[in-house]
Amino acid sequence: LPGVGPVGPAAAMLKLGMLAPPPPMPGGSEPESLLEMIFPSFDTDTFVWRMSCLQLTNYAASLMLGSYMGTPKLCSLYLLGASWGPAIASGAIWRLFLPMLLHANALHIFFNVFFQLRIGFGMEKQFGRRKFCLLYLFCGFLGNLLSVVANPFKLAVGASTSGFGLLGVWAAEVLLTWELLGESRLRLLTWFIFMLASCVMMSTLSPSVDFVGHFGGALAGFLLAIILADMREEHRPAWYDKAKVTAKSTAAFLVLCCLLKAVTLGPEGPMPFCGSIFRPRA
Repeated sequence: LPGVGPVGPAAAMLKLGMLAPPPPMPGGSEPESLLEMIFPSFDTDTFVWRMSCLQLTNYAASLMLGSYMGTPKLCSLYLLGASWGPAIASGAIWRLFLPMLLHANALHIFFNVFFQLRIGFGMEKQFGRRKFCLLYLFCGFLGNLLSVVANPFKLAVGASTSGFGLLGVWAAEVLLTWELLGESRLRLLTWFIFMLASCVMMSTLSPSVDFVGHFGGALAGFLLAIILADMREEHRPAWYDKAKVTAKSTAAFLVLCCLLKAVTLGPEGPMPFCGSIFRPRA
């Protein structure tokens, strides 16, 4: 745990290499700067920082492509890769990934980038870049996939599928290490509930919030965290192996069935008439 040395059996959590950063604890080292107080473990040489910069760049590009009163037009978002069921059914699978780079307005991108930087630096430091990258992208992918299956005619954008996925990772790691947490249980549980409530509250600021996408991202993070967990045998709960098998089966089932529904059985139209990136519709 950041800022706290391992004590007793709780030290086994460090062997996971997966445990998400808990809330700040008394007695830990003081942050070196205001920036690190806001974004713990701040580091520009990270995947989450580069992804955030790419999202900001894409937001600027969407405004340049076409905007109204400081907000990207729907056609701008569509041309840059927003999720749209009929387009995905025609083979545009990249539309299950590119929405992570796009945002509907300034408030939307501010909250998503702030949240993922707030918890992402610490997570990436603990997981390692490759594992964190896999978690982030898979959560966004599965969240977008479930969203388009639920409503193929919703133009969906945003990194919140991945953001909620990081909360799903938290939930899985707390569940796996519940017996080892001891007195930390209440603090971690309270922190998780607070973060979840904050995300839901921020989501409701948008009239077209994608609750299915958020749920799908959180579920993806929960399942993949269990799949990737690597606990020492003496610290594993009795249901550890069964949980890993169930998580793998559930993730595979969801991906295959939802891809079948979205691509093979998805609607053929309508397709937006937006021109092209080089000649967008006015």
